[in-house]
Amino acid sequence: MPKSHKKHDIFRAALKLFSRYGYKKTTVEDVAAELGMTKSNLYFYVASKRDLYEQSIRHALKQWRDSVAAAIAEKNDVVEKFKVMALTSFQYLADDEELRSILIMDPAIFTLTPAEDRFYEINQGAMLLIKDILVQGINEGRFYDIDVDHTTQFLFSVYIMFLIKTYIKSEGVSAFRMYEEGTALVLRGLCRSHS
Repeated sequence: MPKSHKKHDIFRAALKLFSRYGYKKTTVEDVAAELGMTKSNLYFYVASKRDLYEQSIRHALKQWRDSVAAAIAEKNDVVEKFKVMALTSFQYLADDEELRSILIMDPAIFTLTPAEDRFYEINQGAMLLIKDILVQGINEGRFYDIDVDHTTQFLFSVYIMFLIKTYIKSEGVSAFRMYEEGTALVLRGLCRSHS
């Protein structure tokens, strides 16, 4: 099995156990046993329990971002791309119970401060998805000419806030409805009329 596939298996197994038992109660031995490997074999892939935890989360967040990117790539219309990005990125967490559980136990994963962001490079990639859509919309004359960098940061911050409200603070359906309405409002504010 290629090393990348083995790492994927390791990180998914670790995420499963960390989401079920938490960081403190999950041991490296538990993860190794889940995979049918020895603890020493597992250390060929990670340096420590903390490294295993962080890499597992990083892997899950990257899968989340990549699934959103794939959904966006299926659309040509920039407004549809924006809608798909907003819905897919939000819905993904509803469908991934293990990642959602980790985020509830470790809400510091979501931060709006780059200096505190343990997953900065992944979040930068997510913001690049937003930025690319904004640039396309401006270039096509579908969106107003705005400051793309600041607007990207604003939209990402609002998105994180609604993820926290919906999944961490358990405001559920109410927060999701606000997110949907907010997305519609943003699009009406961004889009130029064709009249």
